[in-house]
Formats: sequence, structure tokens, C-alpha cells
Amino acid sequence: MDRITLVGLNTSVINNNQKTLARLATYQEQLSTGKKLNRISDDVVAARQSLRYRADENASGKYLDNIDKSLAFMGATDTALTEITELFDQAKSIAVQGANGSQDAASRYALSQAVDSYLTRLVDVANTVHDGRFIFGGTATTAEKPFAVADDGSRVDYSGNLDAFQVEVGPNSTVAVNQDGYGLFKEEVDVFDAMVQLRDALRDNDAGQIAELIDTIDVAQRHANNLQGAMGGRIQRLELSRTQLEAGQIYQKELISQAEDADFTETIANLQLTQVALEAGLQSAARTITPSLLDFLR
Repeated sequence: MDRITLVGLNTSVINNNQKTLARLATYQEQLSTGKKLNRISDDVVAARQSLRYRADENASGKYLDNIDKSLAFMGATDTALTEITELFDQAKSIAVQGANGSQDAASRYALSQAVDSYLTRLVDVANTVHDGRFIFGGTATTAEKPFAVADDGSRVDYSGNLDAFQVEVGPNSTVAVNQDGYGLFKEEVDVFDAMVQLRDALRDNDAGQIAELIDTIDVAQRHANNLQGAMGGRIQRLELSRTQLEAGQIYQKELISQAEDADFTETIANLQLTQVALEAGLQSAARTITPSLLDFLR
């Protein structure tokens, strides 16, 4: 049989009461903070899970921010493409009028003035800026204007590039959010050149040249419509990605809550049981730890 000394008994009682008091303090902290995980040492496994969930939530937040900015950028591009197709439609209408044999030189010259204003507006739209970036400059979004009219007004030069502006919208998932100006205005047909030729043909009263340019403008308009449709498809993809990420964030928040938040009902019950245990322990200590003759001699 092991021999139990009075000092050992006293130490054991005090230590047990200290452990109960520590548990009581833990439950009180959980109730005051609403968290069962206040530091990593509280639950290493839950802490690791919580950190992983929070990392996933932060990543989702960055992707959502990218998507919101991209949707705004693409919305500005879509608006510009709508105006561009309207300008093509107006230019085509003028070309049809100018090709009409009933028009005289003075009337065609007046129409050329309208085409010149459309050309100026088309260059302005091609140099549209959104949030400090040229939307049709490729990845050269903050350099000089991508389109510039020559001094003699005979051509419009492109100084941007053909690169796609890729944005991360998910793990290993990127979307090109821009439309480079070359692909829009010069790849299928040189739209600016067609507008310049139409303007000059109207000034020169050249009905035959005007009639030939109607098909060219038609091709440019269809090309712009096709690119706008492709942009709409990418916008839809981003909106779907945003919906999925938002749903994922809700689930991630639930997982974080499960790992970190305290169950108030359970915690209160544990607190009450611990209080009872502490009171019992203190009463037991009062009976067990009795003064001895040595305490008085010291």
C-alpha cells in the first residue's frame, strides 16, 4: 500500500481545485467572447481547421473583388461596343444616302461632314477610359491613347497591343476581360480607313466608291456585334462564378463558426457543473486540509 502524506494530500487537493478553477475561467471566457477558440492552444486541431477555412474565405474574397472589378470593366466595354455598332449603323445609312443617284455634290459634301463627326466620335469611343485604364489598348491600359488620328486626318494609328488582360476568378481559372482595339477596329476590316474613305468619297462626289463602302461597313458592324456577343458570354461566365463564390463563402463562414464559436447552451451547462464541482472541491479541501501542530510551530 502506498503511503500518503499530509503534504501530498494537501497538494493534490489544491491542484485539483486549481484545475477546476481553470476550467471555470475557460468557460467564463468563452461566454464573454462568444468563442470556444480564443487561442491556438485551446484546440490545436480546430485552430488548424479554422485557419484553413479563413484562408479559403480570404481567397474567395479576392476572387470576388477581381470579378466585381472585371464586370465593371467589361460593362464599360459592352457600352462602348453598343455605341460603336450604332455609329456603324449611322455611317451605313449615310453611305446608302450618298450612293443614291439623286444626291448632288453639295448634298454629299454635307453628308461627308456628318461622317467626319462620326469618325471623330469613333476615335473618342476607341480611347474610352474606365477606372484609369484604356479599355481597347490590350494590356497597355495606362500608356498613351491607343488610337491617334494622323495630322492630315488620312488615317488612325493603333499604339496598343494584342495581348489579353487576364484576371484570376478562381483557383487555376482566368478570364480575359478586355477586347484589344486592333482585333475590333483593324483585324476584319480597317474600320477607320473605311470611314476615311467614305468621308473622302462623299467630298469627291464619287457615288461608285460610296456604294462599294456599304458592304465594308456592313462587315465591320457584324464583326463588332460578334465581339460584343463574345463579351456577353464572358460576362455571364463571371456572373456565374460570382454566384458560386458567394455560395462558397457562406459555407466557409459556417465552417469557421463551427470551429470557433461557442455553443452557449452547452457552455452555460458546463459552467454550472464546474461551479458545483469547485464548491464541492473547496468544501472537501476545508475538511481535508486541517491545521497541524507543525503549522503552529512554524
